[in-house]
Parts: sequence; structure tokens; C-alpha cells
Amino acid sequence: MVDIRTVGWRGVLSDPEFLRTFTGEWIRPETIQGPGVVRLQLLCRFLNRQLQTMGDDELFNQGMSLPIGDIRTIARVCRNIAFALYWSADTPEDLVPLRDMSAAIARELYIRNSRHQFADEKFWLMPSTILDMSLFADRVAEDPIFAVKYEDEMDSDDESSSESEADDEEMDVDDDSGRMGWLANMYSGMKRQPRKYMDRVSLTPRIAVLRNIPFVVPFNDRVRLLHALINRDRVRLGLGMLGNAPSPHGLRMGMHSVGAVIHRGSVFNDAFEQLYPVLSGKPVARNTDDDDISIVGPTTGQGRTARDQPANRIDVPHMPGSAPFTFGSMIGQGDDAERWNMFGGMPLLPAADAETLEPWQAPRPSQPTTQVQRNDTFKGRMQIEFVDQYGMREAGIDGGGVFKEFLTSLVSEAFRPDQKMFSSTRSNQVYPSPAQDATQLDLQKYRFLGAVIGKALYDGILVDVPFAPFFLGRCMGTMPTFNDLPVLDEELYRGLVALKNYPVASKDKAAGDDEASDEIYRVFGMDFTVTVDAKDGRGGTRAVPLVPNGEAIKVTSQNRMLYLDLIAHFKLTRQNDKAVQAFLSGVHTMVPETWLRLLFATPTEFSRLLCGDSGRINIDDWRRNTEYEGAYRAKRETHPTIVAFWDVVREELTEKQRRELCKFATSCERPPLLGFGELNPSFCITSSSSDENGNHDNRLPSASTCVNLLKLPVFSTREILRDKLLQAIESGAGFDLS
Repeated sequence: MVDIRTVGWRGVLSDPEFLRTFTGEWIRPETIQGPGVVRLQLLCRFLNRQLQTMGDDELFNQGMSLPIGDIRTIARVCRNIAFALYWSADTPEDLVPLRDMSAAIARELYIRNSRHQFADEKFWLMPSTILDMSLFADRVAEDPIFAVKYEDEMDSDDESSSESEADDEEMDVDDDSGRMGWLANMYSGMKRQPRKYMDRVSLTPRIAVLRNIPFVVPFNDRVRLLHALINRDRVRLGLGMLGNAPSPHGLRMGMHSVGAVIHRGSVFNDAFEQLYPVLSGKPVARNTDDDDISIVGPTTGQGRTARDQPANRIDVPHMPGSAPFTFGSMIGQGDDAERWNMFGGMPLLPAADAETLEPWQAPRPSQPTTQVQRNDTFKGRMQIEFVDQYGMREAGIDGGGVFKEFLTSLVSEAFRPDQKMFSSTRSNQVYPSPAQDATQLDLQKYRFLGAVIGKALYDGILVDVPFAPFFLGRCMGTMPTFNDLPVLDEELYRGLVALKNYPVASKDKAAGDDEASDEIYRVFGMDFTVTVDAKDGRGGTRAVPLVPNGEAIKVTSQNRMLYLDLIAHFKLTRQNDKAVQAFLSGVHTMVPETWLRLLFATPTEFSRLLCGDSGRINIDDWRRNTEYEGAYRAKRETHPTIVAFWDVVREELTEKQRRELCKFATSCERPPLLGFGELNPSFCITSSSSDENGNHDNRLPSASTCVNLLKLPVFSTREILRDKLLQAIESGAGFDLS
């Protein structure tokens, strides 16, 4: 591989005039001109191509690459050029290639920085004096480009992973000459270049910046923009804004509320059985013999009544003189079906087809859309009723808190090892288990769980799940690469790096034709296959070809780079692609991939969005956004117990203990991204009852995580409060659902 130090970057980066022009806070578009720009464009073209094949082990190896300081300078230069030309209303045609390549380099280095940090978050941001963030989210959300249905056209040139599986590829594996073309196809999901449709419309500067270099906008402002887009969708469906009660006429016709009866200990199975039909848009027809509404279940095909399946009950305000509303009456029957179809032009499938064709296997409708889709009901309010271990229905009205507790319990149960849906890396990050022979039922469960995670995102509820970054990237439309392999299998990665860097004599490189005498084959003795579990119940293994007839193709010095890419593609994408595609279908039913791709550049950012911020807890923000009830309502923060509580939290708890307290009271150890003011319901501290002797000091604090409520006894001293609080949060004792 050509050393990037030898192609001119050193000379450019040592030019004081160049540094003054391109590394400041702001570049005027008119200054990007002259002979030096042609040279810079050539350097960017070469570096952009090199970064597509250069591993992290090479880029951050001081003996093989530029110094870290120079890499940081290149990132700053490319960021400034890209921003100046995207922010400009009319970029000269001859500068478009430089603009796009600069954006691609800056974005790639930002992604590399998320794995091996060489610059902090502020380094990538444009100064607020240049990029005015006031009303930024509202202006972007109101942009007319977001009102058009462009997702299908944007995705039309994307090649899905299942379509690009290596065993279906025609490629020359004798050498690496075709590797770049194959990589371009395999990684077409990376979404780093402008799309066909978006190239045909005039992007406003804000949209152009977000689509190509979103990291120059502060992360919290991008989160606010996502919330603005979600709120616009909620208004379309009549659900009300995030954090507010839903409209009584939600989903245009009152379809905002579905219900489910969930047994403790069987949360995932009950939820899947009752709510998957809602997600899949199965019609609900009125039974001719009684007033029950029945559905066709996702797996058994047996009719069930709404008494047994409250997930499918649809509450609609009944107008005097009108016929009672049913899902079937809304859809219509026979020739009227098309006339009554309110699902955005999605033709209703015959019953037989609906049973055999899953939504992710059929063409997806455009999202966002101005029409109501069948599965939009899943975005609405869900009334959850729990049944305890004794078969008794738990009392209480679900004002939103019970649903949060349900969602938290469902996610916790679904990701347990005994469910066998997800595997873990050595660092306990989860991803869909490898299963090329997944059944239709398995895929339905993955899709359902993806929709649950998407609904948590749609409703602003954090989930406490450590997803693997190579899996999260796919939610944003980014295909994993060789550089993601260490997260999955560090040992395999080190072995492949050794293969890549193994020195070969020039005569062996020139020989090429004699595979048996090739030094790489003599040392490593590998072919184009990968060994996997045979799943024969006896612990056996089997060889899977990476390409057609792979067992007959030897790994040589000429084709080893292609072999590395194919191994990484198999491990990170191909072996669990069906499960991942089903999961992503569920996520994108709630939150379109277009939005995630537009706003977030790395899996790390998406993880922050789903799970909250990993930074230190802001105690002042927590305290400022706390409500008080019970004995604390009158004096609020001046009550002696409350004063002692916040003093203990600030002065005596470690950061780890503060996170345990946050999880104890809210079910998530990380605070909301935009602060505790985003919690819904608001965090609240109330007093709890004393023992039979009127003594509070013998009680432990307890919590109702479903409503973010901490029940704090009125302790007599600060010391007792500290000891009891630590005992409660470290043991997990004292949980109850009120």
C-alpha cells in the first residue's frame, strides 16, 4: 500500500499560508481557488480512496501513517472546506468534487475518531458565531424537502445485505484488482455519498450540512431536531407532542390506544402474542355471532377474541346515529376495500398472501408520509395491564408510567441469554445471534423487538441495553467493515492483521500463478471458507464457502486482502443478516432510517440516543427538575430530609452510586440526553409510610420506576439517610409498582 506520507500532504501541511487559509474557524468560499486547490483536490482524491481500504491498525500506526497532529489538521481542513461549500448557496461546479471528497474524508476520520479518539467532540463543531443554532431544529423540520416522499428513491440505489451476500457474487479472487469494485458494492449501505434523488433537488444549506457532515452540529441540537421530526409525525397522527397526553382523536380516527394484558414472568411472550398483530397491520374483523373483535394471530392462524387479546381493541368515540366502529368496517369489504383504504396507498393483501408475506419482505411504503399506515397504530398509546404471579390483575391506571415499566421489563427479558435471540461480545455488547436458518417465527420476533426499541425512541424512553456498535451502525444504514471486527472477535482480528502484514518476497508477488508455492499459502494454508457451528447437537463444525467454490480457492499473497474483507463481511453481516434485517424493519417502522442517517454519524452517537449520556450526572440539573409530594410538598427543597438527601448525593456518593440511584428510581442509569427535564413523568420524591410504631428510620427507600418516583422515608438524621439509601440502591431492595 502506498504510504500516505509520500504523496504531498507533508508539503501542504508545512505551508504557513495554507494553514492560515484552511485551518481557521471559517473559510470564505471565494478563498477556495487558485493552483493550490487543484493540488489539494488531487490529495483529497487519493486520501479518500486510501481510507476506504486502510485499517485502523495502519492509520494510527506512527510508522505507517502521518502523525496524529497531521491527521487532526487534515480533519480540520476537510471539515472547513466541506462546510464552506455546503453552506454556500451556489458552489461553483468545479469545486463540487473537492466539496464532496472533503466531506467524505472528514466523516471517515470522525468515524475513526469514535473508535480511536484523537480529537474531542468540540474539535468537530463549527463555532456558534458561524453556525447559528437558534431555531435550527424547527427550521430544518419545517423544510419542504422533509415533506416530500423521497425515502424510496433514496433507497433505490442501495444494495441490501441479503442481495450482496458473498456467495451470490461473481468476482475474480485470484488477485485484489477487483477488490475496490467489490468493496464499493458491499459497502454501498455506508451512505457517505449524495443520493440520486437528493442530487436532483436544491438542498437548503442546513439540510446539506446535516446530510454530509452532521457532526459539525452539536449532538444535543441534532437530538432536538429528531424530537421535532417525531413531534411532527405525532401531530400528523393526532398523538400529541412528546411528553404530553395523546389527543382523544389520535391516528385520525381514535386508533391511538391499544391494550394488552401481560403476565409477570412472561412479558416478552405475552407482548409478542398480543401486539405483533398490531405491528403487522392484521385486519380486525367483527365476529358475526357476538360483539367481540377477533384477529388472526401471527403464528397459529386461530381466531381470538378481544377479551383475550386486548391489544387489538380499538377505542373510538362513538357518534350518535353511526354504526359501531370496527377495523373491518374502516377497511371495507370486497369492491369497497380500495375506496376505504386509508393506509397511504398500501393495497390490502388477500388473507392467504398476508399470512405468507411479511412486511419487511414486501416493498416498503415511503416514510415519513402524510397518510396513515397500517402499522402506525403501534406508534399510538398502549394501555398495559399486568397480571401478578397469583393470576390477579394489578390495580392502577396506566397514565404512561405502567407502559414505561412494561417496556423496560420487555427489553430486559428479551435480551436474556435464555431467549437465545442475542449473543454477547467479550465486553457484553449484544447483537442478533448468528442464525442463517432462522424461521419465520424467529424473524417475526426480531421485527417485533426492533419495533419495541423504535417505539422507545419514538416515545423518548431510554433503554438500558449495550448494543454492539457494528450492529447499531446498521440501524443508521452503515455496513460494518474490517475495522469493526475487534469488537466481535479480537483474536480473529489480530490473526487477520498478521496475515495482512505478513512480509512477502517480491519474487512471490510476481509469481502469482503457482498457488501451491505462494508463501502466504505455505505459511497459513487457508482457503476461501469459514468454519461455523454445524448445529448437529454433537458440537461439530462445517465449512461455509465465502465465494462460490471457495473451498478450491487458496488464500495467496495476491488475494489475501479480499479474503480479509470477506471474512469480516461474513462475521459481521452475512451470518445473521436475516435477523438483522427483520429487527431493522421494526425499528424503521417507528423511526425512518432516513432521519437516523441524516442526524447521526456513528454508532456511538446512536447509542447515546438510545441509552442516554455516559457523562457525569449533572446533580444541579437533576435537583432543578425534581418535584416533591407527600410530606415534602409544602417545604420542597427546604425540608430537612430533602436537604440531607441532596447533600448526600452531591458529597458522599460516588459517580457509580449516583448512577445506581438513577437506575433505582428511573430504571435507567443514564440521565436523558437533554437533561432530567426530559423525563416523562418528571422525577419526583415523595415520603413513604412509617412502620407500625411510627418509626421511619427502620424503612428502606423504595421506588416506582414506571413513574420515576423515589419514595424516601422522613429519616431523623443524615447518616441514617445515607446508610439506608446506599443499602437500597446497592441491593436493589424496596422496588414496588404503585
